[in-house]
Amino acid sequence: MKISVSKGLLPVALALALTSPLGAHQEIVGHLKIAHPWIKAAAEGAAGTYGCVIEISNESDEPERLIGATVEGAGAGTLYQLTERDGHFTSKPIDGLTIKPHGSIELTPTTYQFKFGKITKTLSEDAMVPGTLIFEKQHSAPVHFMVETDDTAPKEDPADANHGM
Repeated sequence: MKISVSKGLLPVALALALTSPLGAHQEIVGHLKIAHPWIKAAAEGAAGTYGCVIEISNESDEPERLIGATVEGAGAGTLYQLTERDGHFTSKPIDGLTIKPHGSIELTPTTYQFKFGKITKTLSEDAMVPGTLIFEKQHSAPVHFMVETDDTAPKEDPADANHGM
């Protein structure tokens, strides 16, 4: 079978590829659409790292709660909320985030993140590592975390910086 592409479509396809976030991926588990889970690169033996998810959409008629995460080489992650006051960031552990029916949540480096403890296996940039997102109803949702060198997370005040790490 021969497939041909119109020369007029090639620039459009190229433009779409170039404007899409590199490495962005989406996984669907049950009624949840999980867009681009990622974790910050870290060396084996590092004291800790953090991970985020661009967006989680709930296509169900029932609410769902995100309560935890695991990543191979980083162990279990605790969910933290970050807050900014007068240019200073602090974080505190929270017991979960509710995703409303037909709603979505975002875990950006400046709002919510999973904090992981001691790293037992190097997390190298551009690798995909297996993990899970843990939900109240869906329970364990297997996902792959993209390892990134992102450094957009705010620096916390030293007194608050060692929560969970």
